[in-house]
Amino acid sequence: MSLGRPSKPRAPQAELEFSASCSTARRREVEDVVAWWNSGSATYTLHTSGSTGAPKELMLQRAHIEASALATIAFFGLSEGQRSPLLLSAKTVGGFMMVVRALMAGLKLDILSVERRPATRPGLRYDFVALVPEQAAALAADPKFNPTDFNCTLLGGADVRPELEDVLSKWPCPVYHGYGMTETLSHVALRQLGQGSTYQGLPGVLFAQNGDALVVDDPSRGVHKLVTTDAAKVLSHSEFEWLGRLDGVVVSAGKKIFPEVIEAASGREGVAVSIPSREWGQMLVWVGAPGFDRNQIALKWEALPSWQRPKHVLERVIPYGSSGKPDRQALAQWAAQELALR
Repeated sequence: MSLGRPSKPRAPQAELEFSASCSTARRREVEDVVAWWNSGSATYTLHTSGSTGAPKELMLQRAHIEASALATIAFFGLSEGQRSPLLLSAKTVGGFMMVVRALMAGLKLDILSVERRPATRPGLRYDFVALVPEQAAALAADPKFNPTDFNCTLLGGADVRPELEDVLSKWPCPVYHGYGMTETLSHVALRQLGQGSTYQGLPGVLFAQNGDALVVDDPSRGVHKLVTTDAAKVLSHSEFEWLGRLDGVVVSAGKKIFPEVIEAASGREGVAVSIPSREWGQMLVWVGAPGFDRNQIALKWEALPSWQRPKHVLERVIPYGSSGKPDRQALAQWAAQELALR
């Protein structure tokens, strides 16, 4: 008696449900990803955000996309039938990868409009949620939001400000911040908020340094010794501490200062910016949000070397872009004008 060939295991079945609030364009962007996936095409074209340079078009390989999705699915233990919302644009790597993860893991994906304060349904528990920090901040500030509705949250697309990390680290369920970019097909390393500053690489991802720059290597994603524009302290091949953006480094009196280090040490909403200086070449200025305690900030800065401390302290409302990142250029221009008038 012939037993025949063993049957193939059933592929997980995803369930995608569009909210009534979704626009036609929102539906189309998600449907385009699903259509590409079902077509079996070996490549997909995505555009970078422009945060690490000029926006550019990238042709991604399906095998690399699958490798990235599988790494996230394995790390967070995602499985068929679990529920996630899609709160990011599918035209960005964060939203695109959320759709792919849902299709591969068989998630129930609720597709909602992309909003600063994401729409949530009280009492509906989501197993895995991906947000940008600005969305997380809007939820945290809303007394109607219950963080127990999010079993696990992943942030990406921008840095997490110290004051926001302090709030999110107190949520009852873990919140992670991912390090990555379009070129690496989303995050290659993760850090749980409130558990230190070290990022742990996902399996198969290796880190090295080229001068101050972080170097990422993960052949499964087609990433080969990628020299990033981020400064980091590499602790081992699998972990690092992020210091800041190399293209935002301030060179003052010949010393390199990363604004993000100052901001993390401050523990309050504010931005460290650079303005021209005849004496220093570049001068670091701290712009704090209205109402901050100058004495408390000064005490925190005592732990920094004297050359890292801002030369001036100003106060004004901090402008943020759509991605949740502060508008450093606008603040630097304002600070230069403000100090010139004094």
